[in-house]
Amino acid sequence: MPGEREAIEIFHLQFLRVLGARVDRKLYVLKGGCNLRFFAKSIRYSEDIDLDIAVMQSNTLRGNVQHVLSARALLDALATRGISIIQSTAPKQTETTQRWKIRLRAEDGAQEIPTKIEFSRRGLEPGVALESVDPELLRRYRLPPILVQHYLPEAAFRQKIGALAHRNQIQARDVFDLNLLLDAGAGKEPLPLPVARYLPKAVENAMGAGYDEFAGQVLAYLEADYQDHYRERLVWDQIQARVTRALEALQP
Repeated sequence: MPGEREAIEIFHLQFLRVLGARVDRKLYVLKGGCNLRFFAKSIRYSEDIDLDIAVMQSNTLRGNVQHVLSARALLDALATRGISIIQSTAPKQTETTQRWKIRLRAEDGAQEIPTKIEFSRRGLEPGVALESVDPELLRRYRLPPILVQHYLPEAAFRQKIGALAHRNQIQARDVFDLNLLLDAGAGKEPLPLPVARYLPKAVENAMGAGYDEFAGQVLAYLEADYQDHYRERLVWDQIQARVTRALEALQP
């Protein structure tokens, strides 16, 4: 029986598989933590799945997502892993953001497992590719290739700078993800002027993300094999310093 993190991840992957069979894959782009997990070998599980959507009316998208969530192809695939959808709601449906809240249950599990699906309609950014999810991850769950259009590392890097600079509450996961993207070779291209303007605030927030925030926001979501290593305060200090230096170096 999968644990909570694995159950959410299996749901996200199966959702993308069934969505791709119903909606043209060129109309949406995977972003955020799932993008890094599924394509950049992030060791951080993602609680929710976030996508950008283009040229599709909100009612059409809502109908498509509702169809996917009730499709036998999805429900049966989850059931074979002991996972069921026990509730799905659509609490936010605007012209810019459409969000679904899902509650899962793993077989014999007493607790409900929450996750969210969110589509943003603010235009697709440059720097995307249509590729299969990391084969190593698919093998772990015994899944066939799953094709998804997603943001490449440089585009994800730009988005993470914006997220780090603009959140109401500093999120240590943004710093952790930027470090991963630096490992993936991002941060070498000149930043567009709108993003470059965020850098001073991003640097300030990167420096303000302390170990306690990291322990509370990130550590529990790492794969079990890595938690002891990242529990060391020095490791976080090194990540924070590296990201801060990289962002400072990008300032005009």
